[in-house]
Amino acid sequence: MATEIFRIDGLEELESKLSEIMALGRADAIARQTLIKAAKTAMEPVFYEVQSTAPYDAEKPRDARNPIHMRDTVKLEARIPNQTDRKSMMVNQTDAAIAVVSVKKSAVSLAQELGTKKLHAQPFLRPALARHKDNVVAAFKDELQTHINLIAAKQARRKK
Repeated sequence: MATEIFRIDGLEELESKLSEIMALGRADAIARQTLIKAAKTAMEPVFYEVQSTAPYDAEKPRDARNPIHMRDTVKLEARIPNQTDRKSMMVNQTDAAIAVVSVKKSAVSLAQELGTKKLHAQPFLRPALARHKDNVVAAFKDELQTHINLIAAKQARRKK
């Protein structure tokens, strides 16, 4: 499986402002208000594309045997990495926040994305990320700056 690594440069000013803010309050709360919100918002285009391109069989309506379609299980999560996340080779020990677009893990979803001996791969998760990666990085920078400035202004008002 290919690994996609995003490197974001040029955030020195935002990083210093974020460090100042974190010195004034709880770091986990500040991270939730900035990094996690920015990551989630930045990944929304990927989420919407995955939702629209995930497999759906219109000829098989929902019933007791087939209660959901794969596109019904698409979800977007952003969070501070937990212990399980840190065991993944996709998450570094220094990552402050992660955003994940996923579908319900099952043999069907894995076969669809990666293929099997008998079934050709029909990926929909990886291509969506590949198509939107530049937009995700740009949106993350913009959102992070917006959230940091809002928190800085809020804390400046509290000091007065």
